[in-house]
Amino acid sequence: MARIRRPNSGLLTRYACPVVLAYTLLIAGCSGAPTAEGGADTEGEPDEGGAMSLDDVYAELEGMTGDERREQLVELATGECDQQITVYTTMNVEDISPVLEQFSEDTGLDVEQYRAPNQNIVRRVLQEEDANVADVADVIAVNDVEQEILAREGILAPLNTPATEANAVVEDTWAGAYLAVYIAAWNTDEVDDSEAPTSWEEVLETDGMAYQFGDFAWFATLINDWYVEEQGMTEGEAVELVKNAVRDGAQAVDGHTLGAELLVAGEYSAASSLYHHTIAPLIEDGAPLAWEPVVEPMIVRSNGVGMHRRTPCPATSLLLTEYMLTDMQEMLPEFGRTPAVQGIPGGFPAEYDTMPMNLDLVLDNQEKWESVNEEITAAIGGEVLEED
Repeated sequence: MARIRRPNSGLLTRYACPVVLAYTLLIAGCSGAPTAEGGADTEGEPDEGGAMSLDDVYAELEGMTGDERREQLVELATGECDQQITVYTTMNVEDISPVLEQFSEDTGLDVEQYRAPNQNIVRRVLQEEDANVADVADVIAVNDVEQEILAREGILAPLNTPATEANAVVEDTWAGAYLAVYIAAWNTDEVDDSEAPTSWEEVLETDGMAYQFGDFAWFATLINDWYVEEQGMTEGEAVELVKNAVRDGAQAVDGHTLGAELLVAGEYSAASSLYHHTIAPLIEDGAPLAWEPVVEPMIVRSNGVGMHRRTPCPATSLLLTEYMLTDMQEMLPEFGRTPAVQGIPGGFPAEYDTMPMNLDLVLDNQEKWESVNEEITAAIGGEVLEED
């Protein structure tokens, strides 16, 4: 069932925490950025026992790829630490457990897991850093926004590995583990093949278009990174273009699953920013939907993986990180997830380019972009359809 409500009824408080405020308060509760005394700036130096640092591990692996690199890394990791390493992850237990079991079978090394929501993991990591605990999260797998927060706090180690070469989202300290690809989709009973949209302007102008009003980060990236940086518009011109496109015939919808269901039912002709991993299986099951020819850009969110720069087991941590960036990728479609490496069977096609979400906009200008996105909802008018 779906219900309707006024578009301005608590948008900011419902969607965000807000992200910036929630994590600002979280970080403020800690002592601030790590210092050398706290251990985070000593990455690359061996501990008192003479153990290898991550820099040492990278030096041992220099120039190696493929099986040679994996074998050397397993050798370095074997016996490196007395205890198992720990991965902090938001992945469901039924998803991450088979990955870690296969990792153990392939490498002979066991891994403990701590599973929690993104905000809980960030809180725990920051609190542990503030307390300078020795048993840190060796590997951290959380959403892109949270990875960027941890990177800004200086908690993540540099990630230098050939395992990121085919990855859709690569940063200095983390890379994508799996993706959420935003696509335009349309009902083929309502939109003839000859009239299929070829640009976001045409998608947004489609009569009977469902607009995902909660996707302010997608909207901000579309405006800033596509229309302004790629198409040469001013920000004001781009926002007005979207406003004018949605002003007649669009409906604001809250919820990607709801949007997909209504699109299948023919309640709407087209929809903005739905997930590829939702639409593709529906098409395979015979739903009258299409998303190809693709409408570019296809903006992506990601769940990323990185290493704590104070891990006492850098070789093992790097081994697991590389495993999640390579071997795990082929397992992800079984879990209904989209691999960060394009072209894997069951994943996102390799021939299409993607555009990573602009995390700086999300973290530094959330209030602004939520406000601008509200202007789009106001231009649509009417009420917002949402899931019960």
